[in-house]
Amino acid sequence: MNKTKEKVKLDEILKYLFSTSNKVLLKLLNAIFEEDFKENEVNLTVSNNEFIEDTLGVIRGDMFFDILKRDNNKVSYHLEFQTKNDNTMVIRMFEYGFKKAKENSNIDNSMRTLYFPKQKVIFFEENKNIEDLLNLKIIFPNNQEVIYCVDVIKYWEFTEEELIKRKMYPLIPLQLFSLRKELEVAQKKNDILKIQQLSVIAKNLATKLANESKELFCENEILGEDFHKMLLAIQNLIEYLNRNYFNDDKLEEEVITMTKSLYDPEVEKQGIQKGIQKGIEEGIKQGIKQGEKKKSIEIAKKGILKGLDNETIMDLTELSIEEIELIRKEMSLN
Repeated sequence: MNKTKEKVKLDEILKYLFSTSNKVLLKLLNAIFEEDFKENEVNLTVSNNEFIEDTLGVIRGDMFFDILKRDNNKVSYHLEFQTKNDNTMVIRMFEYGFKKAKENSNIDNSMRTLYFPKQKVIFFEENKNIEDLLNLKIIFPNNQEVIYCVDVIKYWEFTEEELIKRKMYPLIPLQLFSLRKELEVAQKKNDILKIQQLSVIAKNLATKLANESKELFCENEILGEDFHKMLLAIQNLIEYLNRNYFNDDKLEEEVITMTKSLYDPEVEKQGIQKGIQKGIEEGIKQGIKQGEKKKSIEIAKKGILKGLDNETIMDLTELSIEEIELIRKEMSLN
């Protein structure tokens, strides 16, 4: 697999993980951008990430989101994924931000206004040269200076436990990607033993991450569709690592079998539990109806003893004429 295909594969996995349910995605955005949005108070949508240039070319950012609040105010967010350090990243972030701001521009107090989205870059591969902020100085012809800054998230600083604690669930499978740097070094040194050791670590880590995803599903922190996507991402990351470094046919097969064994019974069990819960709810509703019917019969009996006609009793109890006549017949027999 060449480097271009590798990047495409990783981009696909990343974007796939960001297509989880709004319930999960909102928690992730809250953690990344330090917000506190509630699912029942906002509307989250994935927005356009393609922009037409003057030359009719197309530039594509990674992920853009819009959050519409109850007061109809909209807030936009932009995330870029980066595997390696890139000195031009901040320029591209400015370009993406400007394009999105231009797309969302409006007239504010008789002045055309551009609102940049809130932006962050997630770097996945450890590099000591990556700073906490990307900075770009913009100098206009009148010597006006603007410092444009973008916050950085260093993924390698997070353990899966920290990701779970901060509810950054879609990023959990990417813990497997953290092995790539060690694998690159071992491959360059042709250190077969180290690569074999890392293969075992990758398999064990995949199992651990899959089980943690299962627990989140069982705790109703993620939905069935999220669980499925996280397991599929684990499979794809193992496939990516295997085909670039391990070349072990059994590894992929074992991980697929493991993830399938977790997903199928857990989803089935969840379905059964929902069915039981629905049955309980229906039983409660039925019990309420039966209680109401019993009360109506008692009222009807009292009305009959007081000499009320069927129409009046029907209005008081919502019983049918046939039901009231049956009650009269039973009372006369007693």
